[in-house]
This record gives sequence, structure tokens and C-alpha cells, in this order.
Amino acid sequence: MSFFDRKGVNAEKIMKYSFWKKFRNFDLDTEIIRSSELLSESIHQRKSDILIAFSDGTDLISPERIHDFVTKFAKLQLIVIGRDSSYKTTRCYFLSGVYDYLTDPFDESTLEESVARMCCDYGVDYVENELKFKVDALIANIFLGGGSEDFIISEIFEQIFKDWNNDPVNCQIISDKAKLYIYETLIERKPWLEKFLYKDDFTYRFGFSLKSKDELIRIWIMNFKEASAMVTKYQMIDDKLVYKIGKYAVVHVDEKLSLDDVSKGVFLNPSYISHVFKKITNMSFVNFMTEVKIDRAKVLLRDNEMSIKEISYTLGFANQEYFTKIFKKKMGVTPIMYKQFLLEKYVIEES
Repeated sequence: MSFFDRKGVNAEKIMKYSFWKKFRNFDLDTEIIRSSELLSESIHQRKSDILIAFSDGTDLISPERIHDFVTKFAKLQLIVIGRDSSYKTTRCYFLSGVYDYLTDPFDESTLEESVARMCCDYGVDYVENELKFKVDALIANIFLGGGSEDFIISEIFEQIFKDWNNDPVNCQIISDKAKLYIYETLIERKPWLEKFLYKDDFTYRFGFSLKSKDELIRIWIMNFKEASAMVTKYQMIDDKLVYKIGKYAVVHVDEKLSLDDVSKGVFLNPSYISHVFKKITNMSFVNFMTEVKIDRAKVLLRDNEMSIKEISYTLGFANQEYFTKIFKKKMGVTPIMYKQFLLEKYVIEES
């Protein structure tokens, strides 16, 4: 990371900010660039990918000239700091392609927030490029039914921690970005899978508690083994003869659903649905719907905002008692006992 500041005073000040210790992957240049005539040459020589520039509105970093500079250094992320807070100037800078524009004076937390966002955006680019081979391997393994999650996930984390200098904060941010990317890819390719995966297990959350590398690997393995299990269990609905039927049942699982409802939804005779479903899946459609609703219930039970009664109503059961009876028959425990099991299972993750 390089700094451009004609006077040098402001750059020297922000280089001393304490938050830089959190982002050890940023290599700060100690020599401040003070001449706009030497700016392009300095960027080339230092191979800088991030520049924080103080603008007085009359130099190369002025709103009128910034577009040419940003175009010339397409891979350079630029944060401009200026004193003009007008809408016209701010809009001009963003339209020119700068990453962020901050109005001086500002406090340390403002710049830290901008750098943190940049780190997150860098993480997305890193996942989609540098980590793509291993990430794609994990996705392919899940669609094949799993079996190699442990090895592939360990390889992913070895690369992340190596490339990001074992920095715990940045490595966790990057791993969260990778996890979300994998989840979104899984859902994009098999939309029905969204009903069987608890989204909060895969989404990036601000204010996370810092975890060790081993903890992160453990959680990844647990979550993606669950994804593999769901893919294996329901891959039969990808058969072209039952795809419309199975997809409709899964998409509408959060409502009361009978065989007649499905037949009307897919414009097929109920008798045909029963016959073809049994032939292809070796399972009656009624049993399939029960499996779908119980697996969906296991996801909804992760939501602490939903009561057992609300879940039974959402899934279309006649009442909570009947839901409890069916759930216990399938799982061997009541929904309340299963919810307690989930709390114990994920206690480490939430700590």
C-alpha cells in the first residue's frame, strides 16, 4: 500500500493508526510519494495495488483527471481523501472509478471501515481466482455425494493461511467469503437444496468471534458433509420423469401439501404421480413428502425465533402434537429434544 501526500503530514499520521495491525497482509510503504509528476513511476516501481491519496483539488488526483489515472492503473484500488464534501465532487470521484472518497477531517474508524471493506472485496476476488481450483473441487465432490470433504477443506485452509500470512482475522474473513461463494454456487445449481441447508451456517456475519484454523476446518467439514448428505438423499428428484413433481414438493414444503395439491401444481394425474414416483425412487410419494418435511423441520429448528408450534403450522401439519408424533417416529426424538441437541452440537461454533 502506497501513500500520496504533497505535504506528507496527513499520510504520516494515518500510517501510525493502530488498526493496521489487524490487516497484516497490507504491506505499508514507509516512503511517501510527494510529487504528482513521480506518482505513476512510483506506482510502477513499487508494484502497488492500493493507493491512499490526499488531494488538494489541483493535482493528478483532482476529480477532473482521476478517471485517466484509474484507467491507466486498472488493478489499483484507490482511496482519495479530500476537503471538498460537495455532492458534485463526491459523485465525480465515484463515477471515475475510485474505491472510496473520504472527506478530511475524518477519524481513524472511518478509514478503518473503508480498508475493512476493501479487504472483504479483495477476498471475493481471491476466492474466485486464486482459490477457484480447490473450491470447485469441493463443489464437485459435494455433487458426487461427498467422501473427500476433509481432505479438500484442509487443502483450502492450507492455501488461505499461507497466502494471507497466517493472519487470523483476514484468514477468517477470506474463509467466510469462500464459504458463502460455495453455498451460493450449490444453490444456483440445485435451487431445491436451499430448503435443506441452514443459510446462517454459510453466510458472512459481521462481528464474528475469532476462531482457530482447526475450529474453522471442523465447522466447514460439519456443514459441507450435511450438504453432501442432502444432495445424495434427494438427487433422485433430478430424474427427468419426477423432476417437476419432486421440485414442486420441495419448493412448496413450507405449506400444507397433499397429493392432489401437487397434481394440480404440475398438471399431472395423482395416480400417475404415485406410480411413476414409486417406480423411479422406490418410495411412495406420501413417504417422500414426509421425508421432505422432516428434513425441512430440522433446518427450521435451528431458528431460535420459531416455536415448535410455528414450525408445525408452517409445514402444514394439523397441529403440534401430530408434528411431534411424526418427527419422533422419523428421528427417534421429539422436536424439543432435537432442538436441544442442535444447541449442544453448535455450541463451539457460536462461542
